[in-house]
Amino acid sequence: MRKVLKIIGMVILVLSFVSGLCLSLIGPVKGDIRQHYSKEAVNAAVEAIDNGTGIVTFDVPITDALSIAGENGDEDAGLDKLLKDMSDLSSDYESLRLLGILEIPGINVKEPVFDSCSENALRYGVGRYPGTADIGSPGLCNLFGHRQIGDVDTKLGSIQYLAEMIGDPVLLTTVDGVCHQYCVADTFYVKDDS
Repeated sequence: MRKVLKIIGMVILVLSFVSGLCLSLIGPVKGDIRQHYSKEAVNAAVEAIDNGTGIVTFDVPITDALSIAGENGDEDAGLDKLLKDMSDLSSDYESLRLLGILEIPGINVKEPVFDSCSENALRYGVGRYPGTADIGSPGLCNLFGHRQIGDVDTKLGSIQYLAEMIGDPVLLTTVDGVCHQYCVADTFYVKDDS
């Protein structure tokens, strides 16, 4: 009887370890999948620039299973939210208009810029806020992106260091091949609820 209880205890211990290991890998795997689509979008923009094809659309998965921690203003709620998100897996895709590539060499950022600020678009790159000026046009062109502190792929995770890089370049290359050069002029923090 003791031997059977010892075996059962070992099986439970091994299952707990494997379950914990699987749960700890979910965040990095989600990050890798998002990063894959981000890199493919950058490649699509580069191809459009090289071939002079102009307007480019790029398909990204529509699923909360690839959501980003803090996306809705709060951190992931744990296993319940994870199971709900995983049950939302689907094969649906959203076609996003790809505007170009954002590069901030000082913090090693190279991300696609979409003409959308939807939750879905911002999971895979940076978005131009609707109603703001087009890239390179007069007026303010507002770009949004996730900072993703604590996540595996930190798209703009080092953006706070731009405060130390006043004068450094920021490049926005549109899919028509025009490189718009800007520089970091100032930085300020906007609270989450603003």
